[in-house]
Amino acid sequence: MTNIHIKIKDLREEQHLKQREVADYLGISQQAYSYYELDKRELPSRHVAKLAMLYNVSADYLLGLKPELAEGYDLNATFIQGVKIKDVLISLRKLSPNNKKEALKFLSYLNSTQ
Repeated sequence: MTNIHIKIKDLREEQHLKQREVADYLGISQQAYSYYELDKRELPSRHVAKLAMLYNVSADYLLGLKPELAEGYDLNATFIQGVKIKDVLISLRKLSPNNKKEALKFLSYLNSTQ
């Protein structure tokens, strides 16, 4: 499993979750979960599937089998000059839930003014 420990930590931090919260979701202790992020224990497949659902990514992405964060889109395509679609999505994922709602409202507004 290629760098899964890095990916699950990055995804958790992007979602503003604590290790305890993810551990509770998985039904394990916080210490056991921390061992996955520290690459001290191998992440069982049942946890890979649950984490993929939690973070809305594919298990293939977590396992390093696909570089994309979403299926069916070329995330390395240019959004605007110097910015890839992937970068926009990563920035959006880092927003708080409230700010995500505001971003959607703003995008809806911009679309309505075209």
